[in-house]
Amino acid sequence: MDDTRRRAKLYVQNDTAWDDHGTGIVSTSYLDNRRGREMVLILRSEDDGSVILESSVQPDIQYHERQDCLLLWSEEDKFTLALSFQTKEGRQDIVDKINEAQQSCMSYIIGLAEDEDGESSLQSMQELSAVDLPPCELSKLEEISETLTNVLAVPCMQDGRRPSADRLALMLEESSYISHLMELFHMCEDLENTDGLHHLHDIVKSLFLLNQASVVQLLLGDELLNDVLGCLEYDRRQTERTQHRKFLAEHSEMKEVIPIKDQVIKNKIHMVYRAQYIQDVLMPMPLVFEDNMLSSLHAIIIFAKSDIIAGLQNDESFLSDLFQSLQDESASPERATDLMLFLKEFDQFTDPMTAEDRLAVYRTLKPYRFFGVLSMYLAMDDGGEAQKAAVSILRHVSEFSPALVREACLEAAAGSGDEEDQLLLNVIIDRLVEDCDGDVGGCLAIVLKVVLGLPPSMQSREDQMESGLPVKEPNPAMVAAYNEFLAMFYRQSMHHLMAPLLASTSGKRMSRDDSRAAGLLRLIMDILCVCVSAHTYHIRNHIISRDLLRRVLVLTQSVHKHLALSAVRFVRQVLGQKDDALNNYVIRNDHLLPIVELLESNGNYNLINSACIELFEFICSEVMKDMKEMALYIAKNFKSRLEKITYVTTFQRLLLRTEQEKDRQALMQDSSGNCTNDSSASSQSRYSRDGSMDDAEASWFEDEDPRTLFGQEEGNMDDIPFPAMNHRESSPTSFIESLSGSSPPPSSPTASSSEKSLSPLPPKPIRKDDDDDEDGVADVFKAALGKKRSRQLVEYDDDEEEEEEENSGNSDSTQPDPMLEGSPAKRKKLEPVSR
Repeated sequence: MDDTRRRAKLYVQNDTAWDDHGTGIVSTSYLDNRRGREMVLILRSEDDGSVILESSVQPDIQYHERQDCLLLWSEEDKFTLALSFQTKEGRQDIVDKINEAQQSCMSYIIGLAEDEDGESSLQSMQELSAVDLPPCELSKLEEISETLTNVLAVPCMQDGRRPSADRLALMLEESSYISHLMELFHMCEDLENTDGLHHLHDIVKSLFLLNQASVVQLLLGDELLNDVLGCLEYDRRQTERTQHRKFLAEHSEMKEVIPIKDQVIKNKIHMVYRAQYIQDVLMPMPLVFEDNMLSSLHAIIIFAKSDIIAGLQNDESFLSDLFQSLQDESASPERATDLMLFLKEFDQFTDPMTAEDRLAVYRTLKPYRFFGVLSMYLAMDDGGEAQKAAVSILRHVSEFSPALVREACLEAAAGSGDEEDQLLLNVIIDRLVEDCDGDVGGCLAIVLKVVLGLPPSMQSREDQMESGLPVKEPNPAMVAAYNEFLAMFYRQSMHHLMAPLLASTSGKRMSRDDSRAAGLLRLIMDILCVCVSAHTYHIRNHIISRDLLRRVLVLTQSVHKHLALSAVRFVRQVLGQKDDALNNYVIRNDHLLPIVELLESNGNYNLINSACIELFEFICSEVMKDMKEMALYIAKNFKSRLEKITYVTTFQRLLLRTEQEKDRQALMQDSSGNCTNDSSASSQSRYSRDGSMDDAEASWFEDEDPRTLFGQEEGNMDDIPFPAMNHRESSPTSFIESLSGSSPPPSSPTASSSEKSLSPLPPKPIRKDDDDDEDGVADVFKAALGKKRSRQLVEYDDDEEEEEEENSGNSDSTQPDPMLEGSPAKRKKLEPVSR
């Protein structure tokens, strides 16, 4: 068989969604244990062959087939699982094997199939009889209640199973025991037997707490459900009886805004409502360590909801009637409210579905103008409850799939032409502005922040790992769609979002500073912070070209502290990008002045004060990295003001690090300047800036006989001995001297011993009173040669040093002939001594 038929993806349900646990190949295997030979469902990873799932097939586990390729079941007290197969045939293969294994297991337990020696079957029958319930009689109700309580008191095994509960479930499923209990309930009610009714309440509650799917399904059946609710009314801990049956009969009437033709779907809707009522009202609230105490009941509700959504999703006539009625402008407000509330509940039913199934549902609704209907109800001036339902649906969809909302916005922009007011994004912004002081404004702000935010796969690997998300590489198609959406937003919608801010900050003070305006501007500032953190050149160009930061800083003068705090947070977000263009924009326009003034005027130990200090703390931590110019700007303009703030050490450290950075930069400039001046001093005496020789040097080469330079007579030029090759050993120093055309002057007689050390000397700055400019050149050569130069030691003979002193003593009367500087006699003093 082709393995691709059994290729499947495993999902595990958490509280609100389904978690993807990997993809692999499903297979089955058989294991022998004390309960007999049981089948195990195994899912091995298609990547490395590791075991992703190993689930034992038990006779009491209910396996549900959903849609075309889904297989769902509940693992007792643990969790709910789902396998999404690639093909329908692959799922059917596994289902057939599961059914066969469950039938064999049931036959083994009840003793219909004996082992080879018969001992295991006998042992199973003895264990089964050990937990038999007493006869279903009126006088045995207390004993039945105690038996069930004892079964629940037995601790679970390592695999999370409770064998006695499993055997009880098999017994109850095969017999009509629960039906007999309901007959006793009617008898007790007729006789007003209060004790019997109290015992029946405890019995029914214990049956739910057994957490067996087969038992829960029996209790929720149409024939027994009303009697089960009646039993749960007689709680001995309540002084007055709560009439659950009456309440459900009077308040659980189903309102069909659009007729549902499938009776099976209608029955499941009724069952889900009553099951949720039992779970939320009648069952105890599970503790932290008892999250799966009622997992079977919860799983039944989830599966029923999935079946309802799948049935309605495939009913094209139902969906067509629903959205035509929603778009009917002549419908009454009550009718419109009922329709939108139904759509909201339909959307909420998709919560427990897998991500692929939910996305398929929304893709099915899109051709019926799903987002167009939401936009229409958002644009209503007085939408009431229908408008709130539309806002709730939009938030629910955007939190599940922001890309789906972005796609709808792009499609609306392509279809609306030049009519910007009809864009879904602009409708959201306009409704936010109108209803900023209510729940609608807060929900729509969340929608905008989610839609404008950076997709998780486009975040850095560090951010993805920090948020606990699996690290994913960005999809090129998704990146292109996101960039296209941003371009559309800044082109057609950004000015709608900025209009209230620009209108309120046109001058140096806010034109309107009431509570409603402050609340609206705070929402806008929160959205702008998301734009700064998620968008790159779009928001940077917008801030710089429109001087947006100047408008934002006007908000620091607001009497509403939360608005001033939002302005500080925005500045902090801008600086946190470490963008050179934004930093230069802040420095050039002196945009930190309002922050310093706010810090001085706001007092100590409050939220605004802490936000301002944190901003400067960030700059202080980045002085040596990306905030050098910003720190220098702060020290230059606000040093005297910040030095007065001593209750924190932030500003002292900031100013100290700034001074250190200034000293470091000055030292680097001096070092680089000296090296440049020293290395060019010799060349400037002979060459001009463009590299050509000056007139005197050119005349020297033209007029002088080359032979006189080396003390030779006229004759064959081939006989001229070159000093670098014939008069001394070849060395790095002599090679450079031969290239430069000049030699370093001899050391001064008063030179210290450190100048003759083997380590290279730092470059010496050129002084104006130096007699010989080539001293600097020699020092530069020493520093450039490094360790090679340090291995050579220049020594002088005593006679030569005395001759040098005599020459230096007569320097006032007799100037040395520059023509002799290149002679062999003078260069001989610099010959290195080989070691």
